[in-house]
Amino acid sequence: MPAPNAALDARLDAQRRVLGWILARMVTTPAQFIDLIENLDQSVIPQDHQEDPGAVPTEAFGSIAAFAAEMRAILDPVKRQHQDDPG
Repeated sequence: MPAPNAALDARLDAQRRVLGWILARMVTTPAQFIDLIENLDQSVIPQDHQEDPGAVPTEAFGSIAAFAAEMRAILDPVKRQHQDDPG
């Protein structure tokens, strides 16, 4: 049996592939692509109540970075598809 982290990575990779396949077939027009990106490709700045957000790293920044990395892993192939075939 693989190590717990390796198993989790494999499961996440499988889910990314399925989501990529679904998105590639559902997002077929420029309007659908724009709608997808506008709704899912958004940065979230955690509220740490500092004058300079992020100046004092908190646990929230780690989870937000992980969320952003996962969204990139899912959306980047769709973005590449639409850059290569804009219409």
